[in-house]
Amino acid sequence: MSSFYGLNLSTPLEDLIPPPTEINNAHKKYSIAIASIVMGILTTLVALVRLTTRFSSRTLGPDDYAIIPAIILYIAWIALAAYSNLDTGIGKPLWEITVAEYGKWYQCIIAALFLYPAMSASVRVSIILLYRRVFSKSSRYRDILLDVLLGFQGVYVIIFSIMPGFVCTPIQNAQYPLQHTQFCHDVYYANMQTALFSASLAFDTILLVIPIFWVTKLQLPLKKRIGLVIIFVLGAGASIAAAYKLAVQVKETWHHVPQHLEWFNYLMSRFVPTQFESYGVTFWVPSVVEPTVALIGTSLPALQQLRIKTSQKLSSIRGSHENSQMSGDSKQKKTYFTSGSGGQGHGFYSINDSDIELRAAAA
Repeated sequence: MSSFYGLNLSTPLEDLIPPPTEINNAHKKYSIAIASIVMGILTTLVALVRLTTRFSSRTLGPDDYAIIPAIILYIAWIALAAYSNLDTGIGKPLWEITVAEYGKWYQCIIAALFLYPAMSASVRVSIILLYRRVFSKSSRYRDILLDVLLGFQGVYVIIFSIMPGFVCTPIQNAQYPLQHTQFCHDVYYANMQTALFSASLAFDTILLVIPIFWVTKLQLPLKKRIGLVIIFVLGAGASIAAAYKLAVQVKETWHHVPQHLEWFNYLMSRFVPTQFESYGVTFWVPSVVEPTVALIGTSLPALQQLRIKTSQKLSSIRGSHENSQMSGDSKQKKTYFTSGSGGQGHGFYSINDSDIELRAAAA
């Protein structure tokens, strides 16, 4: 293809503008890195509150133990997101990125390919075990279905942990952007990424639908059933981010429209896809939001438990304080002095409980 959007792509490489040799972050945007770090901290704190609540109430279950490796892998994912957006050139115009930064960028892409399957599967395992804790005792069919879903998570991790090894041959050559077209297979990468995101979306959608169907069968008041549906839907709400990520992946791969045509006057445009100009938004934003929503959502039942427990304690403390205050007031004699007729003698009368109650109400 020698023509692209009216540009002549047959221009000799030596006539193109070379990449910069020094790092220049004057036009770099840090918003995605900052947002990723903030979401990572918030989610980790929520998960720790969940574990502390369950531990203090002696209600730790398999889903709580499963969330520990999920949080560890999630923290690693957030660290990778932050590093990618801070140190690899993401957030800058493509022509301001050095060859070394592109090398780190490609290495982070490979790292994300290997880390994402394990991280996303570990989060789903915790959600599945939560469903077993809540729903499975009433139906052998539900046990079997959830066991099958657990088994598929293992298959998912194995398959998508092997496939990234063939993106570049050998895989360590991914760090050399100027040899990218020689050693790496972009079409294979795009198809594998689409398959990975499609599988994730399928699992997340199943985890979204299951609790809605099962909660409607519970013998609970409508208000409580609606509340449970909301909690579980938020827990599996990652499917929305997964759907968005898949749609963007397909669109950016096959229907991308370049935003800056001047990029094709630079040498690196022959080795770096133009999709990289929006990589931070199209890949890292949904890839961080997806597990964040899932981990916070699956912690909501424990947070609800903490809210109820805290509310009960506060009510108990307030009630005890009011009762002790009322008791003290009723026991204490409150008197007024009155003068006898003709100034002779002195009389006293006391305030009864009903007077105290009226005064408290008036106050």
